[in-house]
Amino acid sequence: MSHSRKLLIITTGGTIAGKVEPTASQAHEVKNRPSLRESLAPTILDISKNSEQFNDIQVDTDNVANLDSSDVTPSNWISIINSVARRYCEYDGFIVTHGTNTMGYTSAALSFALENLGKPVVVTGSQVPFGWPGSDALMNLENAMRVVTWDNTPGPVRGVMCVFGSHIITGTRAKKSTEFDYDAFQSFTTASLGRIGRVIRWNALNLDRHHEYLSKSAPEARPVHPLRRPVPSLRVTSTFDPRVLSFTEFPGMDPESLKRLSADLIDQDRLRGIVFRAFGAGDVSTYLHPAFQYLKDRKIPIVVTTQAPNGNSNFAVNKPGMLLRDRKLAIPAFDMSIESMTTKLMWLLGQGLKYEEITERMLNDLHGEVSPEEDRRG
Repeated sequence: MSHSRKLLIITTGGTIAGKVEPTASQAHEVKNRPSLRESLAPTILDISKNSEQFNDIQVDTDNVANLDSSDVTPSNWISIINSVARRYCEYDGFIVTHGTNTMGYTSAALSFALENLGKPVVVTGSQVPFGWPGSDALMNLENAMRVVTWDNTPGPVRGVMCVFGSHIITGTRAKKSTEFDYDAFQSFTTASLGRIGRVIRWNALNLDRHHEYLSKSAPEARPVHPLRRPVPSLRVTSTFDPRVLSFTEFPGMDPESLKRLSADLIDQDRLRGIVFRAFGAGDVSTYLHPAFQYLKDRKIPIVVTTQAPNGNSNFAVNKPGMLLRDRKLAIPAFDMSIESMTTKLMWLLGQGLKYEEITERMLNDLHGEVSPEEDRRG
């Protein structure tokens, strides 16, 4: 049965919108090519004509920014969040077009800020600008529309997702892995909600887990119509505190420099939290531990992750990490991505929580950003 549906496409710029200057060798190929924003309406019309799934669809747009995503800041996240919140009752789903460089951060920010979502919010972009030869913009936009309007088995999907290439990824786990391939975004195993090809193949177990996070605070909120979902459950918490620094450890890193830099910024009220990329399983060198103790005494939460691409910062393998754990000098990131842990820390700081509350909630699996506690030591 066909249902009339309304979608809102929120545009922010980025590669998908042509926010890229062609090189000299490309210029002749893309001369006078339209941007996605200029061609969005006819593009959607073309998609609708060629797909039975989109026969009865109304699409509106809201341009909230026109940026290279490297220039995106929390204020832009808030603009996207406000666009969804203001029009939440009007639309059945939302698509956010975004540059790829910081798409993982934005997807995570939306996941934390838009709680108890009863509708899908899909973030997508492209590796090659719209209108250029070989562009993946139209394919990714169409795939995003396929996900947003999905109402077959296993039923309507909801929550924040990243759709890119052949992947459907839960919002807190999206991570750019390549500058070249069309499948630029990969996910952790537990975060893959499905794959897109000729058909969509959903991972039912992961999708159920993804949906469970959306109703933790409001278990009574369940879809009552395949497209018209209940709206009262939406809760928006969109304050982010950007006073966070990120450090990468290297052999011989000077503990006094770390302490002095932090002290100056704390005294100026310009430092509220730290993300620290350590060795191994979160094994911060022991000669840095006094600086960590100083930061703990100043109530600055430190989230420690690993430099190993597929590592797990669990403070449970080697002595330096175990000492951090036993002395409660830092928060283990476990398998959170750098995008998700940074955004989560900014979001928790933005809520004005105390140091002890932040250290506890950073360990809680709020939206699928970290493996459940029983799986963290594996």
